[in-house]
Amino acid sequence: MAPEERIPTVLRHAFTILTAVGEAGPSGADATELHIQTGLNIRTVYRHLASLRTLGMIAGAGDGTRYRLGPTIAGLAQNASDQREFLRKARLFAEELGERTQEPVHVTVYDQGTAVTVASATREAIIRQKSPPIVVGSRRPAHASASGKIFLAANPSAFQAYAVRPLERFTQYTITDLHALEAECLAVRAQGWSEDRQEFLLGVTCVAVPVYGMKGRAVGALVVSTKYPRLTTTQRNGLLQALQPAAQEFTAAIGGSAP
Repeated sequence: MAPEERIPTVLRHAFTILTAVGEAGPSGADATELHIQTGLNIRTVYRHLASLRTLGMIAGAGDGTRYRLGPTIAGLAQNASDQREFLRKARLFAEELGERTQEPVHVTVYDQGTAVTVASATREAIIRQKSPPIVVGSRRPAHASASGKIFLAANPSAFQAYAVRPLERFTQYTITDLHALEAECLAVRAQGWSEDRQEFLLGVTCVAVPVYGMKGRAVGALVVSTKYPRLTTTQRNGLLQALQPAAQEFTAAIGGSAP
């Protein structure tokens, strides 16, 4: 069976109609034109038009008998544009902060209970001198990573969803008690930064700060990884002096705002 044949017929028809409406441009298209262009039964066209209009994926155009793409599609397009801009900025800020701190730097987002690296400083000198290398696409469990704790602290519903799973131990320093993790997240929320103290990998300590999107939502984290088993207060403060202004600039660059 070909891949497209595995897609439910109703989805293929809806997509076909959306594509035809989009190709019609600002003036839109009426049901008869869509019937001719797509080859779908006219009743099928009307049925999908009604459903798509209810979902906001199409809207009336002209005299009301024509249809153009609706606000839901516009919102999805804007989200896609915002995501591309976030990734572009993430790479820039990771590189810049890596130069400034001379430490491996990466940017993460939250996905299904893990902190996922979406950008990383790529200077080979940094990667050779510091271990382990930070690979784009790599994942770390939220409870055992500095950036993961940023996301859990900023989003109580994410914490509640995460709390139903067992907290896996990776090193002797991993937080495996739910009450201890909750207390840690409350501290992170109050201080505005998080630290991974060899909780995922022995010999590696990380410091993370949030990057905010619209409405003060933590959409990412800017992270510095160090090859130190433990950071002194002076070392941590030095990293935060570089991290926090960079995160504020990153937030402003993507049109976000701190809560």
